[in-house]
Amino acid sequence: MVALRKPNGPLSRRRPMPPKRELYRERCQDEYGNHYIVIVWRDWPGLSMTSYTLKDGMPVRYEDESRFSLPSGKILTRCED
Repeated sequence: MVALRKPNGPLSRRRPMPPKRELYRERCQDEYGNHYIVIVWRDWPGLSMTSYTLKDGMPVRYEDESRFSLPSGKILTRCED
């Protein structure tokens, strides 16, 4: 039998995960003209890993330079400014 930690000893403390940082927002629309805001997040400080959500927190998948997709399959296109 192997003990993983000393009984009644101090628990090892994990460093808290750094919070995501918002990089920017993209105005998008679906095929019916409904508008959405896609938020681009940096997941880890110092790395180029990004994730995408709507303003309400729903995850969004990056498709290409002009499109995102929702879990429902709906495609969002970036709006021209």
